[in-house]
Amino acid sequence: MRMGRDKATADFRGAPLIRQVFDTMRQVFKDIVIISSVHKAIEGVEAPVIRDLLPVQSPMVGIATALIHSARPRVFVVACDMPLICVEAIRCLVDEAQGEDVTIPMAEGYYQPLHAIYGRACLAPLLRLIGLNRLKVSDVLPYVIVKAVKDRPCFYTPGGTLIFSNVNTPEELANVNNGGA
Repeated sequence: MRMGRDKATADFRGAPLIRQVFDTMRQVFKDIVIISSVHKAIEGVEAPVIRDLLPVQSPMVGIATALIHSARPRVFVVACDMPLICVEAIRCLVDEAQGEDVTIPMAEGYYQPLHAIYGRACLAPLLRLIGLNRLKVSDVLPYVIVKAVKDRPCFYTPGGTLIFSNVNTPEELANVNNGGA
């Protein structure tokens, strides 16, 4: 069974799940925006909400929207349903970024595309893939210059869980909510 409701506003320790992610991100970044196809604002999260540029449910559309609306040449992208992200891992990626099109963590042999830095050079391939209905974010990687940051200790919680783990079911949310990570 999937979450069955909007993950961003699901209760996580007495606040919307996205609030945990926002609070972590604002420890590193001053300018934060939320990209959403369903929200105009999120209670307790003091960041502007920008509507997805296309009515297509995909993180790829969110990344393209962020790149189009950002005044900066690169954006750090993180999913709203990753409550285990940490400042150390965010700073690790920022420190590793040297101007490549994508700076992305790789843990246990897999890219983590929803916790990565994307540059403007990604925009054209993202839009092309969206137009082809190829909506897996990692599909953009062959078309851009990628720097993979591999298996750093900061990619794991003290209990050994990947910080990139997202919550997809009420049971997963309850487990993380109760400190099960």
